[in-house]
Amino acid sequence: MKKFLRITALLLALCLAAFSAVACVEVSDVQGGNSDSENQSIDNAGNANADVSTEKVLFENLPEKDYGGRTVTFLVPGDSFSTYKSCEIMDQESSPELLNEEVKKRNEMVEKKFNVVIDEVRTDSTQTMNQMITNAVTSNLPDYDIVMPYIPDAATLALNNSFYLMNDLEYIDLSNPCWDQNAVESLSINNKNYFATGDISLLALACTHAIVFNKDMISEYSLEDPYTLVNEGKWTIDKLKEMAKKVTAEVDGNTGMSCKDKYGFLINNNFVTSMYVGSGHSLTGKDAEDIPYIQIIEEQQTAFPIFEKIFELVNDAQATGKIDDTTGSYYTSAVAGGGSCWTAATESVANKLALFRAMAIIDIVDLGNYNCNFGILPVPKFDEAQEKHRSFVSTLYATCVAIPVSASDSEMSSIIVQAMCDASTDTTKNAYFEVILKLRKIQDNESEQMLDKIFDGRVYDLGVIYAWGGTDNSIGTFMNKVAFSGSQTFTSSLETISPTVEADLLKTLNAFGK
Repeated sequence: MKKFLRITALLLALCLAAFSAVACVEVSDVQGGNSDSENQSIDNAGNANADVSTEKVLFENLPEKDYGGRTVTFLVPGDSFSTYKSCEIMDQESSPELLNEEVKKRNEMVEKKFNVVIDEVRTDSTQTMNQMITNAVTSNLPDYDIVMPYIPDAATLALNNSFYLMNDLEYIDLSNPCWDQNAVESLSINNKNYFATGDISLLALACTHAIVFNKDMISEYSLEDPYTLVNEGKWTIDKLKEMAKKVTAEVDGNTGMSCKDKYGFLINNNFVTSMYVGSGHSLTGKDAEDIPYIQIIEEQQTAFPIFEKIFELVNDAQATGKIDDTTGSYYTSAVAGGGSCWTAATESVANKLALFRAMAIIDIVDLGNYNCNFGILPVPKFDEAQEKHRSFVSTLYATCVAIPVSASDSEMSSIIVQAMCDASTDTTKNAYFEVILKLRKIQDNESEQMLDKIFDGRVYDLGVIYAWGGTDNSIGTFMNKVAFSGSQTFTSSLETISPTVEADLLKTLNAFGK
């Protein structure tokens, strides 16, 4: 993630022009290239100029191809997905101008290099996308060259032999840094990757879990600086709880806690699993042959005390409020006022009514629209002995890329998807994070450093993605349910779901040839 900070001088100029009315950015805060020739390496014709050939760097391992103006069609999540819609393949009216500029720039580079036209088909629901891919595959309809479903849906489609094996496609280089190497390693089974994610998918980055905090409240309550705690290895679950307990209080004048009262920590349901992963452990692991197993079952004795600490934090009313507990006072008071629990949680942070809030990176965009002095932190470690922070990626709405077996020309699809992903690193990815997120929404250099830690430690868990155990009792959701129920049934719940989880895992392994 350190490369996120190396923004070119041209991009910095665009940033400053776009956001000069919003924020002042010191050049020293951004490490980038110092040569204009580096930034002008692609001319308007898409050709490399004499000084530096960025085009050759981007596409040097791809063949020289001229596809005669053929259209390459991506299938992507459309506007009905609201927050979790595609904005990275084609420019969108709802997207910030600078992001649209980088989308166009990236597409022009690929289009002119290979003489293609990039286009997209936008879907109106998850079910529609899955059905469109399935129909194309079963009827051998070459309607889509590249598809971008959410990762769990891609997993299901892969089990039904809907995609080409990316490892076998000559021109897809999954070792290229433009592909998220954590995802490449984590999402494979039996050394097979039927789908992948990387710089081409903004949603896979945006769905990473983290914690936001109100900086003014830190000062008001004379609390320790969270950034210092992270840098000194002291940002732990116990420390979060200790600080949160000093803040929670009734302040709205009405008996009982509501969304108008003050909370030390606001947490949503699926963040329980995130905190378990953040504690340095996983639901699933893989052996030396890249075969997954249910790690939390095999390490149950180790897992229990970790979950117990999380359980106690979640159910300590003096520390924590449950955002989306439909029977809880925070949720009921939020919806009683005609709003949503999610808007209420954002407003709690903005209005100095929440010290810490669990969130995904994408939520920063909404918080940045308020007049709020906030910062961002990684998920806390289990204890100070844990070496590294780990960041769970909530894959439910994180997109990936795959090539359907119905694609008319799998070689062309593989070349274009590799080119698009490679060219996204210094265009759309930088525009989304470096400009929109870091330079506009995040208000201090320390938070930029925190983002690097967060993204460096991203974790994708197969147990969550494949939902082994079923929708209602999967290995990826059972801890969330136990913690929010308020009844400590970790051991019995795990033992109850284990046979189904193991049976589902076996079915997946059979599908992958093991």
